[in-house]
Amino acid sequence: MAEGQEDKAQSGGILNNPKSLPFFAHFNELRKRLTSYIIVLVALSFLFYWEPIHLAIMNIFFRDVIPRIPDGQFALMGMFDAMTFRFTVGVYGALIVTSPFLLYQIFAFFAPAMKGKERKWVFPTVLAAGGLFVTGVLFAYFLIMPMTIEFLLGQHTAYTFEVPRAQDWLSGVALVLIAFGISFELPLVIFALIGLGIVGYPTIRESWRVAYVSLFIFAAIITPDRGPVTTLALGLSLLILYESGLIASRFLLANRVDQQYIEAYEQMLLYDNAPTNDKDKLAKRAKLKKQAEAATARIKAREARKATEDSTEQESSEGE
Repeated sequence: MAEGQEDKAQSGGILNNPKSLPFFAHFNELRKRLTSYIIVLVALSFLFYWEPIHLAIMNIFFRDVIPRIPDGQFALMGMFDAMTFRFTVGVYGALIVTSPFLLYQIFAFFAPAMKGKERKWVFPTVLAAGGLFVTGVLFAYFLIMPMTIEFLLGQHTAYTFEVPRAQDWLSGVALVLIAFGISFELPLVIFALIGLGIVGYPTIRESWRVAYVSLFIFAAIITPDRGPVTTLALGLSLLILYESGLIASRFLLANRVDQQYIEAYEQMLLYDNAPTNDKDKLAKRAKLKKQAEAATARIKAREARKATEDSTEQESSEGE
């Protein structure tokens, strides 16, 4: 099937191709998708306000907190705080539950702008994004929150006690869960940057020292409790996710990654080929050359294998 026919066959649903539409038509499409998400979010928020579901969410959010506070109850300071708190619980619960739907709407909006070969990644990407977010939330819930709560409650001395304010604990727990869910999207971000050619694989691979430090700084910033346990756990998790994104890109985007190695070497020859006695620069040039040669060999090997497979398939079809 020709590429044009493939695009036409794939049109429909979220893969419609609106390239000829004016700017405000695209804006209207975005507005519709966001409106759909907000309607679902608000509906679930009110559903979660219902007392049986509210109590179930409270038992989930505060599984490790409630046994540690007096009488298992949080303090509310104002006459309207009970209603506000109950609705806030519903909103946070709805935000976590609807996150995969939000990711779907975002990718569905950008899908029509992709080429035919790129569109095949839309649904796997949506599934991966939802799975990574849920994994991050579960990781924080089962492993991080118990350690965080133990650390926070252990900071009191004989001269202090805590008034367990409902809003404070709710915001802290919910933000930790959401922060970990978003942070676990890192492999997908790296995969997209490499796949779309925004940042080349060689650049990301060679910048690992800067990336590692930046990830730990990021972990320290987004962890609400600023505690060493949560920060270290999130930092180490991000390092693993960073390397996982690079490994996945190296295998799933092998041709594109090898082409980026070749392009990096060509750019060096074009912009940074002046004679020099700098040993570090000479070593870098030699390394780039070696990487480009190896990448060229891998591309030729894959093309040869594909040609052999195509020839075998053609002979098999002719024999039938």
